Amino acid sequence: MTQAFTISRQYPQPLAKVWQAWTEAERLQQWWGPQGCKLEVKRLEFRPGGFFHYAMLFAGMPAMWGRFNYREIVPQERIVWLNSFANEHCGIARAPFSEACPLEIENTVTFSERDGVTTVSLSAIPFGETAAEYQFFDELRPSMQQGYGGTLDQLEAHLRA
Repeated sequence: MTQAFTISRQYPQPLAKVWQAWTEAERLQQWWGPQGCKLEVKRLEFRPGGFFHYAMLFAGMPAMWGRFNYREIVPQERIVWLNSFANEHCGIARAPFSEACPLEIENTVTFSERDGVTTVSLSAIPFGETAAEYQFFDELRPSMQQGYGGTLDQLEAHLRA
């Protein structure tokens, strides 16, 4: 049985403000992605079946493209999307660092608020993976903890600003 990667954070901001950060291009580009990268949003269609297509720009390196394919959106409760590396035309691409990385990862993020504090919980699991891709995903957990953790730290900084 494939085990999902999970991570949660609490933010001392109302749910509406946290939700905006996940759903508006001008806000997403300020915090989404690995630390040290500048995000350039190429397209955001925040609806089931829509895409968030972006370039991750690191100093002195060619752009790395990514995309979300939104599957489910329940306002201020849940977003489900397939995340993948992409090409500049929003097509799925292999990860630049490994042929064994799953082509797509299904992410589910849930939101809840209590007493003005919003909890964001994210789970990620390979989608349509081969056995080798699942093994790679399983071995990637410490890196995902660092990567998603850094991204959620950037969300915290964005919400404070």
